[in-house]
Amino acid sequence: MTTQTPGLAIAAEPGPQDPRWQGLRTLVVARLVVAAIAIPAGVLWWPGAGSESRWVMSAAMIGVGALSAVLAVGVRLRRGYAFQVGLQLGIDLVLITALAAQTGGRSSQFVPFYVLTVVIGGVLGGLRGGVVVALGACTGYLTLPALESWALGVAAADPEGLPQPVLLVPLLATVGILAGVLGKRAESARADFARASRELNRVRLDQDVILRHLTSGVITLDAEARLVYLNPAAEEVLGIRGDDARGLPIDEVLPDRLAPLRAALRATLEQRETRNRGELLMRTPQGRPLPVGLSTNLLDHEGRTTGVVAVFQDLTDVREMEHRARRNQTLAEVGALAAGIAHELRNGIKPISGSVEFLQRELKLEGENAQLMDLIAAECGRLNRFVTDLLSYAREREIVREEVDVRSMLVEISEVLRRDARCGPGVRFVFDAPAEGELVVGADREQMRQVWINLAVNALEAMGDRGTLTVRWRPATGERVAVEFMDDGPGIPADDLRRVGEPFFTTKRGGTGLGLAIAQRIVERHGGTLEIESESGRGVCARVALPGAVVLAAAA
Repeated sequence: MTTQTPGLAIAAEPGPQDPRWQGLRTLVVARLVVAAIAIPAGVLWWPGAGSESRWVMSAAMIGVGALSAVLAVGVRLRRGYAFQVGLQLGIDLVLITALAAQTGGRSSQFVPFYVLTVVIGGVLGGLRGGVVVALGACTGYLTLPALESWALGVAAADPEGLPQPVLLVPLLATVGILAGVLGKRAESARADFARASRELNRVRLDQDVILRHLTSGVITLDAEARLVYLNPAAEEVLGIRGDDARGLPIDEVLPDRLAPLRAALRATLEQRETRNRGELLMRTPQGRPLPVGLSTNLLDHEGRTTGVVAVFQDLTDVREMEHRARRNQTLAEVGALAAGIAHELRNGIKPISGSVEFLQRELKLEGENAQLMDLIAAECGRLNRFVTDLLSYAREREIVREEVDVRSMLVEISEVLRRDARCGPGVRFVFDAPAEGELVVGADREQMRQVWINLAVNALEAMGDRGTLTVRWRPATGERVAVEFMDDGPGIPADDLRRVGEPFFTTKRGGTGLGLAIAQRIVERHGGTLEIESESGRGVCARVALPGAVVLAAAA
């Protein structure tokens, strides 16, 4: 589509942000500046300058100022570009012709400004614009003698030594054509540049969107090992903010807990040792292990190293899945073995324990003999409990789901444990219930009772004679309920914490190491998770998260 104004053909109407509007605004300012310098100089240097010259200069300056204000308002509106170009060039031709008629006609110092106007017309209006403005300039030049005679009231003489119309007209026409060609090429170059800028912005936007939505972390350094880019996934994994760290040396950006990553990046940049699917072990801000899979590569430009880029992933979930897979495989193997062993052990233990009970009733033993008999009875009981745990672990009873009120079950379990011999006199129970109502979860009542009793008993045995057992339950993310058992006992050392839940691993004297493994298996069969958090000397928090939780409104 082409928008036309009398005599000019301008390309399709530019948008409000088009740089051509800025060029038109620059023309308004330049006209005002040139007029402020050229009009006083031209009028005062006019050979026939007299008292009337002051009037000419004043009128011209006032006119240019007023017109510039009007034209500036039009440019600010950013509408009718072709009309405004034609209007400004037309005003320039009229102004030059009027000043030349008042200051010597064809010998006036203002005649050369025709050439400048023609050039501007070609640049702004293209080939047709240059030709049209050249014709307007020629017309003005040809009418100068008549205008001069009319303005001064005397016949104007054609001065010698100046270009004759027969020479000036072709000159202006040639300038207009050349300026138009130049303007058209400039317009084409501007359009190409605009397209290239839009394409570059699109590519940059696409690249930024892709990097921001990657689940893998991306970190980029320049040749001086300064941070250039860090995407949101990398910020989350590393626990640092890219906006705050951008431009800083990598030694300042990555703290000591991320030292392996820092060393890998420096090795790639300084020693050109790229990595492919390597693995690093770092630490989170909370001090937990952070396994990371890392690939690094050099950024080269024309054979020169400009930086390094690294892509990495948090392998915590992967390692946890591998750990669970290994544990489940071990559990399955142990379960199959345990079933056979437990059956045979129980067949031998039952007659032994029965015979011991009969002998204790029939014989009146004293001293060492009585102690030995009690020891046999106690060990038979311990072995029987161990066999029972083995059978519970080996068998997977079918889950019978029903609505379980979390509060009522935990309160019931606490009342039972208060009367348990393992609950010392200084032990205190604290219940932290949600304020919004009761929590109901779909689960097997007896199996979840076994899980929670096991966790509570572990906490009581860890605290000994005194301490506080806090039981807390809350709605968790995604219709889940989280039940926590927190004690203030001695805690679990970091080296042992990794093995907690493995069959037959226990730190308790006389323990079988199967209670927590059974509890974890029950929770996982319910689709939940069992997590143990602890620091040596700061107690233990056992957290059970179960799906299918519903919050019921509190009773009025």
